[in-house]
Amino acid sequence: MNQVPNSTRTLLAGLYVAGLIYVVFVIANSRFDIGIAIAILSTLGLLYGALLNDPITKRGLVVILSLIILYFSAMWVFGVFSEVVIMACGGLMLYGLLMSVPKFPLTKRAMGTGLIVGVVMTFLGIYLALKIGIVYFVGAELLGFLVLSLFGQYTPEENTIVVTIANGSSMISLGVLITFPAIAIFRPEVAADLITYPFIVFVTGVSAFFGLVLLLPFRERFENDPWPQVIPQAQCITSLGSDVNARKSVIIGLAGSTTWTGTMKLVEMSTGNNISTIPHSLAPIIPGSSMVPDWIGLSNSPLIAGIGYFVGWKRTAIMAIGSVLTLLIWIFLEGASGSVLYDEHLRRPEILYIALGVFASVIAGDVLSTRADEINPEDFEKIAEQQVIGGSAEGHHFIIERPHKVSSVKELARVQEHLFSFDMFRAEIKEMISNPREYLRSRRGQLPPWVAFVSLSIFIIVGIIIFSIITPFSNLQIHWLLFILGTPVAMVSAYFTARAISETGMLAGYISDMMAIPAILFFRVTFQAITTFMSMLGALQDAAIAVLVHLKLGRLTGVRGRDILKAVFIGAILGTIVGSWITFFIFDSYGFGGTEFPSPAAQLFGFLVTSLTGLTNFQLPGIGQFPGVHPLLSFVYLISFGISGFMMGRYLNNKNLSSISLAVGLLVPPATTVTMLLGGLIQYRIEKQKKEESETVDLATCSAKQEKTNRIMSGIVAGEAIVTVIWVMWNAMILLI
Repeated sequence: MNQVPNSTRTLLAGLYVAGLIYVVFVIANSRFDIGIAIAILSTLGLLYGALLNDPITKRGLVVILSLIILYFSAMWVFGVFSEVVIMACGGLMLYGLLMSVPKFPLTKRAMGTGLIVGVVMTFLGIYLALKIGIVYFVGAELLGFLVLSLFGQYTPEENTIVVTIANGSSMISLGVLITFPAIAIFRPEVAADLITYPFIVFVTGVSAFFGLVLLLPFRERFENDPWPQVIPQAQCITSLGSDVNARKSVIIGLAGSTTWTGTMKLVEMSTGNNISTIPHSLAPIIPGSSMVPDWIGLSNSPLIAGIGYFVGWKRTAIMAIGSVLTLLIWIFLEGASGSVLYDEHLRRPEILYIALGVFASVIAGDVLSTRADEINPEDFEKIAEQQVIGGSAEGHHFIIERPHKVSSVKELARVQEHLFSFDMFRAEIKEMISNPREYLRSRRGQLPPWVAFVSLSIFIIVGIIIFSIITPFSNLQIHWLLFILGTPVAMVSAYFTARAISETGMLAGYISDMMAIPAILFFRVTFQAITTFMSMLGALQDAAIAVLVHLKLGRLTGVRGRDILKAVFIGAILGTIVGSWITFFIFDSYGFGGTEFPSPAAQLFGFLVTSLTGLTNFQLPGIGQFPGVHPLLSFVYLISFGISGFMMGRYLNNKNLSSISLAVGLLVPPATTVTMLLGGLIQYRIEKQKKEESETVDLATCSAKQEKTNRIMSGIVAGEAIVTVIWVMWNAMILLI
């Protein structure tokens, strides 16, 4: 009991007493419901615990987090959500933070910083996904370093926890982000009733929870992979503490970005004009500029420019080519009309056919490159012999097959017994439930494969009960057979996607997306059903990959696996509650598919689903937009755009350039691409300067300059994200009040 200072207990007791007084005042004003009743009981319990109970354990923290989610969601579903519910959840959170005594590196400072940075990074991820369709997890380690340095000594281990919470929350929030924009864009008649905060929370939370253990039993298979994205991040985390100028560089970017963005927000609020793009925002001064749509010109966003820097000048240049193509369509097919809205422009079948052709070239390129990488043992031996340094290869022998070591025979026998003995299976479950810590310690943190299959089976059962039997969400019912046949594909897709990101650094999986084809053709499911189901599979996959990525990060920075798992779980909670709220607020305030949030990924997926649905009724996609023209001529016209997109994508692939950037350029507003070009230009100049100076200056000096620029640009990206998060929360508070 002495581990928690008396001052902390007194502070908590005072807060809870004040909360009870406020609740009494609320009841006196004739307001009482089940939410207020639960708030009274929980506050009384917290008051007792703050005065008399011992510090809570990590298991107690998990219980508190679960209670917050359950209480928050249930009150929203029952329609009794109020400020009293928010206060009660805040009281639970304060109790968990102040009455716990966590161990290093999962300290209160690390968890608190992780939650703060996590809100910023989650918003940033959702914002970028809806804005440009590309998400770069930039700056979490730098923001973590900055906050940790302000409140004590910086440690790489604590920053690893911060990054894990923040990026884990972002990845899980993004996993379901195709569903809601796609429904809002393609089925607006059901969107208002279906896209609610409880719906987003449920889809995100259920998928994330069951996805966390999906690939855990197979993590050792990825240990020796190169992990191109994780290793530089780990090096950055470990080196930040030794660089005295790192904090200064980040603050410069933060200060400039927050000042600019804050000023623009104040100008918009005072004038009532939208100044997000130039020249459209100059209409009050230059009346002729209103002829240019607000999606053409220059986006007034430091964040977008910063992302352009990290994307690189080659990719932004290719994106610009895609934007030029859309501008040509606007000029020649839409008459360069200034009244064309971006969502109308993006629905042009010519644009979507080109984009689908480019994506087809990406998939074809991946398949062909995979086949090219497959060699037989004889070819491998020849290549290996040629790589012997220093002349002859004699005396060097390469063993293709590796026999098991004698020491591993007992372990293999135990695994075989685990796989085929039901009694051992039952005993293992009992041991796991009775003492999970000792169970994991005895197996060095390695879970048996059946855990993943059990988790997937429970997910299937929950999905069938909720979406096929109870169906609590308006206009949404998913066929039970789709869960049984489609969900196992998520494990296969997650495995190969994890393999792709661990070997190449690219997060690209197509297997789970391809489930849409048989689902639509054979099950005749509704649009909202297939998009919801596909997003749940995507969230399962992203949660599983988030665990693997950060386990590797923890191993490189010296953080234990169990601490990483706890941090990912906290990130999942954050993504479920805060990420879902951010998504809902954007939908409620701005909508999806317009100039502000064009949602390119949802546009493409929605077009694919509607096209496949049309095929089941013998209707070719996009043909309906050309009335009075023979369908065959319309199809030949549109397929020519698709073939052109495929050929352009193949050409870029053959030149080792990013064809996916061309598709992104087709689907985002040209104003966004132009601003990204500015960031790409900065990256080009830095790269050129580094190449020139490397001939006269040592490499370390060049790298230091580039690292300084990277940190400044990270601060710029984070600065606008922070201001926008504060702005959104302020508007939300005004709405609640």
